Amino acid sequence: MTTPEKTEIIPVTQLKQVLKSSSEDALTRFMHGYAIGVGADVFISLMNEPNQRFEFLVAIAKTYQADWQKAVEYLKE
Repeated sequence: MTTPEKTEIIPVTQLKQVLKSSSEDALTRFMHGYAIGVGADVFISLMNEPNQRFEFLVAIAKTYQADWQKAVEYLKE
């Protein structure tokens, strides 16, 4: 396995270029979104009780119906 210091893959190089050219506001929004995504991934991955993820998704669908419907339509494409 190679380390990022030895070999950079194209997406990492592109990310570095974007980060260098982005405004402070854009970087803050990116980091905020990234942190939320990582937190959500950890939160959901820890759901290991029977039906726990299913119940979570049902609660999301009921609470945020318009967003849920958009996601369903997107997944149908």
